[in-house]
Amino acid sequence: MSNEYPVVVYGASGYTGRLVAEHLRDLGVPFIAAGRNRKRIEEAMKLVPGIENARYQIVEVEHSVEALTKLLTGCKVICNTVGPFMRYAADVAGACVKAGVHYLDTTGEQHVLTTLRDRFGADFAKAGLCLIPSTAYMYGVSEIGARFCLDTPGVDSLDLTGVAEAVPTVASTQTILDAVRFPSHYLKDNQLVRYPGIENCDITTPSGRTLKASNWGGSSHPIWFAQDGRVRNCKMSVAMWNQELYKKELELERAYKVQLQWIPEAQLAGVLDAMAAAVTPASPPRENRQVHRAIDVCVGTGNKVMVKSTLMCTGGYFTTGLMQAYAARRLISETPRATGFRSPSEVFGHRDLMGALESYGYAAIKVERLV
Repeated sequence: MSNEYPVVVYGASGYTGRLVAEHLRDLGVPFIAAGRNRKRIEEAMKLVPGIENARYQIVEVEHSVEALTKLLTGCKVICNTVGPFMRYAADVAGACVKAGVHYLDTTGEQHVLTTLRDRFGADFAKAGLCLIPSTAYMYGVSEIGARFCLDTPGVDSLDLTGVAEAVPTVASTQTILDAVRFPSHYLKDNQLVRYPGIENCDITTPSGRTLKASNWGGSSHPIWFAQDGRVRNCKMSVAMWNQELYKKELELERAYKVQLQWIPEAQLAGVLDAMAAAVTPASPPRENRQVHRAIDVCVGTGNKVMVKSTLMCTGGYFTTGLMQAYAARRLISETPRATGFRSPSEVFGHRDLMGALESYGYAAIKVERLV
């Protein structure tokens, strides 16, 4: 494709894809809105605020390495929003290597991260390209808070909690269903330790409310910080203001272990998709920033030090759209500070990312030295 459009939004007809397009438009970045159904993309773009002032074109593309490579050739960055990522991310990353394009996505599932790292990390690094999953509210925002804690010398352990008001999209629900099939881990004494299953615990919000939380797929943080020589321990628990959701997660895990794991792989995807459609049959309404608020807390400790970051965020999907668009603009304009398989903060800097979120009124942070 022409390098007049340096960014590709793949999955542009979806809920998250539209928000990425909206923020690219706002930042003045030309883009290609791509996906498997041109008509759906055309309809989706009509819903993007201010789209009449955007520079973009629509491209229908089949999901294959060959077709995606042809689409990406001449571009610089792809914002991949096509889930479930366990099924589709590898083809996109493979096309990026062939086309010489930086890769961004919105997933935080550990199985996807380790697959991308192991299959493509070395190739991206050799080519001077970035492979950056989790460029999203989950878990790019909580990573910012963790790295503020690591700015304090001596911190070697990170205990993270997140509380969110969820608006599950169809792909998000599919991803949750897929995630119960694969193991997740936390970092303990420099080793990734496997959770025996979904682990529940109680967390306390800054206002003193007690909520039931779960490991929610483990988060991407243990994967990132296992590569950081400063960090010995890292664990995250996630709660939803809607406390029924953790119960549904447990039900899904139980259903998989009792019934679904015996279904052949060729038929299992269809069964899981039908279950997801029953939970979320259509795209949810646009977020309301007065309602959809989240709190991410990280307590960093060492032998003689304790520091706490509290990060308030409003509109998780809005935040994701901005993080994707901001990251894409940076990648088309500068040489990245790190290449290969990297976290958003490693490439763009946690303070720079925080500044972008603050500039849009999407987030605010407080960092406290406790000891």
